[in-house]
Amino acid sequence: MNAGVVPPAAAAPGVERILEGLNPEQREAVTHGEGPLLIVAGAGTGKTQVVTRRIAWLIATKRARPEEILGLTFTDKAAAEMEARVDVLVPYGFVGATLSTFHAFCDRLVREHAVELGLTSQLRVETPAEILVFLRERLFELGLERFLPLGNPDEHLKALVACFDRARDEDVTPDEYAAFAARLAADTGDDPALRDRAAAELEKARAYGAYQRLLLESGRVDFGSQISLALRLLRERAYLRREFQERFRFVLVDEFQDTNHVQFELVKLLAGGSPGPSGGTIWNGPCNLTAVGDDDQSIYRFRGAKVENLLGFLDDFPGAQVLLLRQNYRSGQRILDLAHRLIKANDPDRLEARLGYDKSLLAQRAVEAVVEHRSFASASDETETVAAGIAAAIAAGERRAQDFAVLARAHSSLDGFALALKSAGVRFRRVGLRGLYARPEVHLCLNALRTLADPDDGAAAHLALGDPVFGADPVDLARLGAAARRSHRGLLALAAEAAVGDPALAEPTREAIRRFADLHRRLSASALRRPTSEVLYEFVTESGLLGQLAADDSAESAERVLNLNRLFSIVTRVGPLLKQDRVAQFMGHLDLLIQMGDDPAAASIESEEDAVHLLTVHNAKGLEFPVVYLVHLVEGRFPGHRKAEALPFPPELRKVRGPGPAARSGEERQEERRDPGELAREEHYREERRLFYVGMTRARDRLVLTHAADYGGKRAHKPSRFVIEALDLPSPPKGGTAVSALESIARYAPAPEDAPPQIAPVPPEQPLRISYGQVDDYLTCPLKYRYAHVAQVPLGSNPAAMYGIAIHHAIKVYHQHRMKGLPITADEVVSALEDAWSSEGFYSREHEERRLEEGRETLRRFVAREETSRQAPLAIERDFRFKLGNDLVVGRWDRIDERPEGIVLVDYKTSEVGDPGKAAERAKNDLKDGQLGLYALAYRETTGVLPARTELHFVGPGTVGSGEVTPEHLERARERVAKAAAGIRSAQFPPKPDQRNCGYCPYSRFCIHSAARGPA
Repeated sequence: MNAGVVPPAAAAPGVERILEGLNPEQREAVTHGEGPLLIVAGAGTGKTQVVTRRIAWLIATKRARPEEILGLTFTDKAAAEMEARVDVLVPYGFVGATLSTFHAFCDRLVREHAVELGLTSQLRVETPAEILVFLRERLFELGLERFLPLGNPDEHLKALVACFDRARDEDVTPDEYAAFAARLAADTGDDPALRDRAAAELEKARAYGAYQRLLLESGRVDFGSQISLALRLLRERAYLRREFQERFRFVLVDEFQDTNHVQFELVKLLAGGSPGPSGGTIWNGPCNLTAVGDDDQSIYRFRGAKVENLLGFLDDFPGAQVLLLRQNYRSGQRILDLAHRLIKANDPDRLEARLGYDKSLLAQRAVEAVVEHRSFASASDETETVAAGIAAAIAAGERRAQDFAVLARAHSSLDGFALALKSAGVRFRRVGLRGLYARPEVHLCLNALRTLADPDDGAAAHLALGDPVFGADPVDLARLGAAARRSHRGLLALAAEAAVGDPALAEPTREAIRRFADLHRRLSASALRRPTSEVLYEFVTESGLLGQLAADDSAESAERVLNLNRLFSIVTRVGPLLKQDRVAQFMGHLDLLIQMGDDPAAASIESEEDAVHLLTVHNAKGLEFPVVYLVHLVEGRFPGHRKAEALPFPPELRKVRGPGPAARSGEERQEERRDPGELAREEHYREERRLFYVGMTRARDRLVLTHAADYGGKRAHKPSRFVIEALDLPSPPKGGTAVSALESIARYAPAPEDAPPQIAPVPPEQPLRISYGQVDDYLTCPLKYRYAHVAQVPLGSNPAAMYGIAIHHAIKVYHQHRMKGLPITADEVVSALEDAWSSEGFYSREHEERRLEEGRETLRRFVAREETSRQAPLAIERDFRFKLGNDLVVGRWDRIDERPEGIVLVDYKTSEVGDPGKAAERAKNDLKDGQLGLYALAYRETTGVLPARTELHFVGPGTVGSGEVTPEHLERARERVAKAAAGIRSAQFPPKPDQRNCGYCPYSRFCIHSAARGPA
């Protein structure tokens, strides 16, 4: 028996439920004891089940406390699923395991220990688009010459940032890049090509260093920086490294084949390693790392993923146990056999070929899987036949619509199938198709902002006036547009005159023009002095757009409001990056980003509706369907053409895993001497083949591979090499000419919208994540909950909320220093406040300055009070989560103190309550029916200890209100959570008008049920 496996006799009572239904290989993986473990989990072999059951088993058998387990994955959805499954399995009332994405875990690590990096500002994690905006403002600080063409200075910016991202993924610092470029320059000799390359690399290295410096100086990080900063912390701070290694005794990484170099280095340090002199990792003893993955499903190389991490796992962990999961519970055997035949074409660069494992999958479902190959003359024939087949099966009652998936390499390949399904009367659902800026509600807002930036922008005015919110007649608008072009005038100005003097205009057009022109004048005045976000909020409220959408309780309206909320997030994040946040400057930057291809994903309501799934293969990863159509399988589409990097990262700097050059075979050394371009092309096709393999293994019962000769264009398309490899077909003849011009025209047909989703109730067996804010909002008014948490209706800037956030950040920085024994002055705490400050929402510059000065004085008094106190916090800003039934309650304590009377929970408040009696009353009420009661319950549930007291600390006046915690407080909090959770699960959000509550509600401005104004 393997030493890492715990014998059945050691199993704790009740653990059999966790192990129930597992096959021998799964059971061995779940019950592995200590030491490194690699689980090679093929498609459909129950990978997620094994990971979650292993976590639950470690907790249930008391081999690890929940807080000693760290589970890392790559998407929020995967982390939430992992957490939900563990919550159901663990036989305790709470779960304290850290189950997170790499980025979220590293973000929290860096924020908790930012002072160790010399960072006291409130770090902002920027999207790629925001990084580009930020750098455009500082373009001439990057030290660029050859990559700064004066005719178009930002031409190379996106390519440079991509190169810097790759450098960070490969754990290459600016200094290392600069040293490499210097060596390159020293070795050029008389070769002009080498000199030119060296000059380019020197400039890229210089810009890389400036880029990193500019980001950190402004308190900003991008997604790659989150992980590299966390790695730097663990490398440079031995005490932190030991703290995390002792805290997380068991580390599990899901989808290990998708890790990049820097993520693997981070994992190795967390799992017990220490940094070596050359940047590698030295092992100090056994580690409890579980890596789960499949090299044949590595499809994210374009994001920096390194399948080599999985292929070379045993080089880093030579004593690791390897377990293969081969029993497939998804597909019929024929599908699995053909998929395996395909993927073997990637040999010898596969785990199966390198280590001699047998990775062929064994079907456990007794079904006669069907694999069909359909070849068509034209794209129309392909789309119409697929749609007709689906429609016929649904009509005959053989299948439901949701049993079918149409998968393609790219979104554009799905357009024709959407049209054909619509024509056949079949409901369908597309995921990730349209970007945010193409949504009608967002398009209207952007066009309105464009007319403010440029009142003579006729196209923007035309589209805004014609939107249903204003409702001008399309024919009238066409006439006005033609008149504006003939007279060389702006459409908006001409339309305003015509609304008064042109009797030929329809009355709806007159009213639309009058409404828009009046609103435009008011917004233009605001745009001169207010930030873009405030002008946008004024538009969505005064135009009636937000009110119309909020009053409609359909899922479609909720989705549209979510899109507006995403737009506000972009505006409020990008605006502060500009030297002046005004509409004209903002739209200039946003339009440039749109031209550069930036378009965030639109919101999507999760639903279980009965509809055909139209997906790219990347989006289908992790899903399964009874019937899969894999379509447009021709060369140039699947596999797609390789796109070379505009400014490539030097291959010499790429970190290579595995044995050193001396230990490599002659064949491997010869491979290294081959042309880098040829090697890159071969790796591109290996990745495309893995993607095709993923597409094939999504099918349960039936897989249909389709392609056509004619997709428009001059030449006939050849079937994909992957179809030929999978089905073992003869190679197609060369040449051939496309004959139909109709297919070229058909490519321009607009894809139909999929049907709007329906908001479904949350089933009782599905865990519900809930916070105090959600509980309070629902119990105050269910409709308020819907506005805030379902539709996420955007709100105007709130300077009071911003003030509280900035004060809390400064207090956190102070306590971080104090708890680590580091010196910090009142001026440094004030500086932290200023770093976290935002100018949005204030009535005037004077209002902002007076409020900022008030914050400065408040913090100086706070520091003076704390310096005279000997009471240091036990913890600050600590997250919690615990289970009540099937509801997962989450939140964060501001501060936890350990005092002679016991544990005291402290919540900081920035409201001005100077009277001690009122402060005490507030604290007691909050403990009875508010946040403090829930926080006390959370502490009792997660630690087993009843807090002695809770306190409200009013930071400004320095008053403190407190209340003694009793079991009755906890029971009351438990009842409130249960009541709110039951209502939220029902997906019913009726209004609950109340004059007092409506008066404080931020949504009362457009809520038709509001009682704030009293009876009519």
